[in-house]
Amino acid sequence: MKTLISCKQGFITVGTALMLMFSLPFASSIYMHQRTENLIYKNIEELPKKNVALVLGAAAYPARLSDILQDRMDVAIELHKAEKVTKLILTGASNEVEGMKKYAINQGIDENDIIEDPDGLNTYSSIKNAKDIDEMIIITQAYHLPRALYIACHFGIDAIGFPSDKHSYTKIFEFKTREILASTKAMMDLYF
Repeated sequence: MKTLISCKQGFITVGTALMLMFSLPFASSIYMHQRTENLIYKNIEELPKKNVALVLGAAAYPARLSDILQDRMDVAIELHKAEKVTKLILTGASNEVEGMKKYAINQGIDENDIIEDPDGLNTYSSIKNAKDIDEMIIITQAYHLPRALYIACHFGIDAIGFPSDKHSYTKIFEFKTREILASTKAMMDLYF
């Protein structure tokens, strides 16, 4: 009888652990969305002015930026030209930052208005590297903004977000799935 009870308790414990393990990513993602939804602007006219825009990196190739990264840069350039920001912080791996800078200059952005962060190898490090900036607009795709804004809030940055979804992306389902897991990792990075 004791063995049967012990087995049931084991199944309940393992079942509870598995349920928590599989629900944590969704809970983290939902929590971040709820905490940051009022910080995301979709209309450039309603967007408050900030000193800088933080443009998060993404894939860059020798001859061009990926569609996702080019959309981020196009939005950053639009905000700069609309005088919503005065400086652009370009963050990512060094090849991403080089491509972003070249693209911005080719689109008429003054080199003096560009700050480079080639050590922003992921969202967490990009925002942590900019933690001494008092205020910013974070530019990335809508699926990515809640996590980026949540990290910025954790570091005490007065941040708002502006989505850069200008196209449909072929791997969007993969990106969104990865983002759910990345939200959990961000929670662990921030609190543990």
